[in-house]
Amino acid sequence: MSPQPKSSGDKSPFNWRSLFASFRPRREGTMPAGMILVVIVLAFCVAGLLDADSTLRKSNAKGDGIRNEIAKTVASVTDALHINFFRNSIDDALGKNQGTEIDVEELLRQQAEAETAAAAEAAKKVPELTAPTPAEPMKIWVGGDSITQTFGTSFQRITQSTGIFTPTLDYHVSTGLSRPDYFNWPEHLVKNVLPANPAILVIMFGANDGQNMVDANNKVLERYSEPWMTEYRRRVAATMDLLKSPDNQRITIWCGPPPMGPGTKTHGMDQLNYIYWSEAQTRPWIQYFDTWPFFSDSNGVFAANLPNADGVVRGMRQKDNVHLSTVGGDRLSWAVIDRIGKLVNLSAGNVTPPPTQGPPPSVVERTEIPPNMPGAE
Repeated sequence: MSPQPKSSGDKSPFNWRSLFASFRPRREGTMPAGMILVVIVLAFCVAGLLDADSTLRKSNAKGDGIRNEIAKTVASVTDALHINFFRNSIDDALGKNQGTEIDVEELLRQQAEAETAAAAEAAKKVPELTAPTPAEPMKIWVGGDSITQTFGTSFQRITQSTGIFTPTLDYHVSTGLSRPDYFNWPEHLVKNVLPANPAILVIMFGANDGQNMVDANNKVLERYSEPWMTEYRRRVAATMDLLKSPDNQRITIWCGPPPMGPGTKTHGMDQLNYIYWSEAQTRPWIQYFDTWPFFSDSNGVFAANLPNADGVVRGMRQKDNVHLSTVGGDRLSWAVIDRIGKLVNLSAGNVTPPPTQGPPPSVVERTEIPPNMPGAE
């Protein structure tokens, strides 16, 4: 028996399939209205899932209660299923997704750490100074004890003659680092020398330091004893640290004292030189200059008379076998200028020594400074 047709009054449940029922479109390429609606709904759902992280951030900012919970749930689902991978990949390719949850204080802390690290890295390098020219000469200061009197006088004259330096001489007889009660060099450097902002300092101590010292506890330290050496090293290190410029734009040429002649009361220069040299190794702004080979023979023993580059033997020391003669001061001055030329471009000046004044090319600084030299006073 064939089924009876239903009357027009019969009601039946809505059939979703009817939305997709085929019908003859007015034009080719059109889509049933139901299909369009479903596609739009699905598109919104997919977009919501892909953009769940962004929706959550906006919801957090507004503080919506129910919507915020929904956004959290959707975001957790997309994270678990890695649905947001595609959106994040696209954003990364477009240069987005650069934001973080870091607050301002954290950013400031990170910046401070980066600046500190950069400063520490810069401190590991020898300062790079601008090349001096006759139009813009470089300020250079030379000072120290009585040995620096003759040496400094020569150095001031010679650097002036190069045309690219503005020199200042500042020596103080019978001074050093052992007796700050007599003359306080660290204080003098900080208060009277550094404010003038010299780009290069050339300094020499030692000849007057071989004497007993008094430490911070008012205890007398016997010269060259172990406690004395420890205290003297501390003073040297502290003075070197004071000479570092905040912007790493200053170089100090720390000259070790030359060997002293036999019969003098000045002893232990080799031991002091070892302290200067070893402390300078960890401070690039301090460049230790080894004067010893320029005033000794081939065995490293004191020599009062030596040949210059022209081969003529001349007297390098005064009669006391401690202080330099003018010839010795000129010899050391040109040697120090040559060393500066390895750190700074001096090509704009006349920095070639006359053969009658400069040392032979064969005389060079030692690569290491021993704590004790055979034959040293």
